[in-house]
Amino acid sequence: MLHQGEILTLERHFQYHIQHAVPVEIYLGNVHVDIGILTAADESFAELQGTLYNRSRYTFISRPGY
Repeated sequence: MLHQGEILTLERHFQYHIQHAVPVEIYLGNVHVDIGILTAADESFAELQGTLYNRSRYTFISRPGY
């Protein structure tokens, strides 16, 4: 499990957050884009509330307790 503020990088990080409904915050560079629960992820994209985000372009930050 990642702690608050840690970056999701591995497939198992994304799967853990999906399985346990742990919120993530999404950034594009230093700009906050979205926050919520991931619903799906593969090696290229992550889905948050119906929107696909490219995993190589965006940064995903763990936000347990949000």
